Amino acid sequence: MTLLSVWGEKLDRECPLSEYPRMQLQRDSYTCLNGVWEYQITEDGQMPDEAGWKDIVVPFALGSYLSGTTDELKPGQVLWYRRDFAYPPTSQRTFLNFEAVDQVCDVWLNGFACGHHEGGYEPFSLDVSGKIKQDNQLVVRVTDSSDQGIYAYGKQKLEHSGMWYTPSSGIWQTVWLEDVPMCAVSDLKITPDYDRGLVYLQMRGSFEQAVIIVSDGLRVIHKGITGAETYTIDMKGFRPWTPEDPFLYTLYIQTEDETVKSYFGMRRFTVEADQEGRKRFCLNHKPLFLSGLLDQGYSCDGLLTYPDDEAIVYELKKIKEMGFNMLRKHIKVECRRWYYHCDRLGILVMQDMPSGGGPYSFSLTAIRPTIGLRRTKDNQYAKFGRASQESRNMYIMELDAMLNHLYNAVCIFAWVPFNEGWGQFDAKKITERIRSYDSTRLIDSASGWHDQGCGDFNSRHVYFTRFSVPRDDGRAVLLSEFGGYAYMEWGHSAADKLYGYKKYTDKIALNDAVIRCYEDNVLDQIPAGLCGCVYTQVSDVEDECNGLFTYDRRILKIDPKRMYEMNRKLIKGE
Repeated sequence: MTLLSVWGEKLDRECPLSEYPRMQLQRDSYTCLNGVWEYQITEDGQMPDEAGWKDIVVPFALGSYLSGTTDELKPGQVLWYRRDFAYPPTSQRTFLNFEAVDQVCDVWLNGFACGHHEGGYEPFSLDVSGKIKQDNQLVVRVTDSSDQGIYAYGKQKLEHSGMWYTPSSGIWQTVWLEDVPMCAVSDLKITPDYDRGLVYLQMRGSFEQAVIIVSDGLRVIHKGITGAETYTIDMKGFRPWTPEDPFLYTLYIQTEDETVKSYFGMRRFTVEADQEGRKRFCLNHKPLFLSGLLDQGYSCDGLLTYPDDEAIVYELKKIKEMGFNMLRKHIKVECRRWYYHCDRLGILVMQDMPSGGGPYSFSLTAIRPTIGLRRTKDNQYAKFGRASQESRNMYIMELDAMLNHLYNAVCIFAWVPFNEGWGQFDAKKITERIRSYDSTRLIDSASGWHDQGCGDFNSRHVYFTRFSVPRDDGRAVLLSEFGGYAYMEWGHSAADKLYGYKKYTDKIALNDAVIRCYEDNVLDQIPAGLCGCVYTQVSDVEDECNGLFTYDRRILKIDPKRMYEMNRKLIKGE
């Protein structure tokens, strides 16, 4: 059954998802290349056939409904894209930006090779100065081994059903052009220091000097100048960022040739002991119970890609209205605008690294943990699907890329390098690597099981038994997955039959069961030390019918008022 969201119904095929994608380094120059392209699939080693081109709507992945295609790319095949476009050349440098291409791609412009990229979840930019002209032809070559190769793939599998989803190949986020002057900022890292009332800037670029301006929306509160690539902003008397008051400061950086715009929020994430000595998550040194949802980030008509920017905002606002203050972005990296909306709306984010590796041992990653055997040593690489050194190296490369490009997101409070042992290896070393790069956030080193005793959270997934707080080991206790109760809304589901951990055929019974699940597993455990919970999940996804929303986001299966009241009890203690 084909499902279509309300945003998919009104899709602008000529320029979908046209909003500016990089909100923390904005410049005036922006040309969106989304729209109708051409594509074809060949065997590896073959060139495209001129008669074989067909239409595809970018940036929706191959096979998604909104892409207008039904093909699926298989390992050993090549997906080719072609787009003709006009562009007025300037005296400035021109960069071609891809927000995400899954998994490996090569790019040519007007017959000139422009670059190669590996990894399906992070943005990349190519300098096409000297290659671009008035009339242009852009060609992109993509290969995707899905779950059969060395790259991260998250929930995508060639043989998909149940908790594994349809693979998304090719361009799946915005493609765009920008002109950049000679004296410009090419990269920016923003580190708020809440305790000292300072903000540290690390800039990269070709400028000789930069003027730094900070505004609170009404007035300029800081102005300075530097000839270095580092700068410290004095923010004493600042307004903190919280979910209730997600206040963002506007940052301008003016070089000799341009002014770029960014933003930041003043916040700090810690784990601290309460009066009874129990470890609690703290935002700005104040205990805050984390009540969140598992968020797979899949759309019924766009797969990995939201059909519209409005769809992101709608979903996040509804989540806020139900009283949730957190989302766990589950083994997927979103478009940069998704994090921007979380920043401005006030939703905390626990960010997973997309999983990879394989083949997995079903016994190790599912059966043994369910019966209580949760702590296998993760230096047994083959058991965890990481026998290949090349696969382990690629994981580190893609992890570093994710940490780098999401570093400035105000909303992200924790990184999750591994989930349920999927492709897990050397979690202690990986935790140390993350900590050395980013000491401002917390780390859930091994979400669910196969915990190696490191990181900031004792993180548990409990679906089939009643949860109780484990023995204190000096870390904060997080129920990082639970619930998963299923109910199918006929006509709004892509599943042939009901799939979930507990199944209901009556919506009232579902609502009662969800509330009881919170009462039995969460509410009574907070005094014992539980600092947060993550219910599975935001929406139905393909065969899974355990979402609060239906897959098309047209129906909310849970009573929002009852959910809000429960979250008020959890977060406010009322």
